[in-house]
Amino acid sequence: MEGTIEVYTGEEVNVEHIKALGDGGARFDITAEDGRKWRVDVARDGDTEIVTSWHDGKLADLELPEWAGDVTARLARV
Repeated sequence: MEGTIEVYTGEEVNVEHIKALGDGGARFDITAEDGRKWRVDVARDGDTEIVTSWHDGKLADLELPEWAGDVTARLARV
């Protein structure tokens, strides 16, 4: 799955597949409209781990927002 997803808050986020992982999961970049971006590993069961995150192009220690669970659940089903 790649492209734009509208989350339940009405915000649109961009999702880009980076690579498949050896355990059957995948790595994705998720970019919010407000300049926040996360690189996450999503396992087949939906478990999500933040690899790194940015805010306005600069490294930042960001937590995943509440809507991220909805996005990663969709990604795990793909």
